[in-house]
Amino acid sequence: MNSESEVLVQDHGTFVSCVFPNGETQTLLWSDLDRVEVRTNDSGPWGWDVWWVLSGSRDEVAFPLGATGQDEVLDKVQVVTNVDKNRLSQGMNCTQNATFLCWQRGGAD
Repeated sequence: MNSESEVLVQDHGTFVSCVFPNGETQTLLWSDLDRVEVRTNDSGPWGWDVWWVLSGSRDEVAFPLGATGQDEVLDKVQVVTNVDKNRLSQGMNCTQNATFLCWQRGGAD
């Protein structure tokens, strides 16, 4: 299995992209962002067990914790949303199969 750092996630100003080592590419316009989630699974410490998931009505960008460029993209997420930091923390510390909704368009702040 490849290292998480071989996944490249980038903020391009109007959209975010994610490119995997196998060439798979995902993109999402920031203006279409509807949900921010942390998804976890029980594959750690050997598998990619924490994922950031940015979803819109048509597209989704999902990248593992440790992806190259994640800090810049997560900084942008903080700017364009009001993510629930408690839910983020819960997700980051979970070792089971779970999904943590951290922000949803139109949701309560």
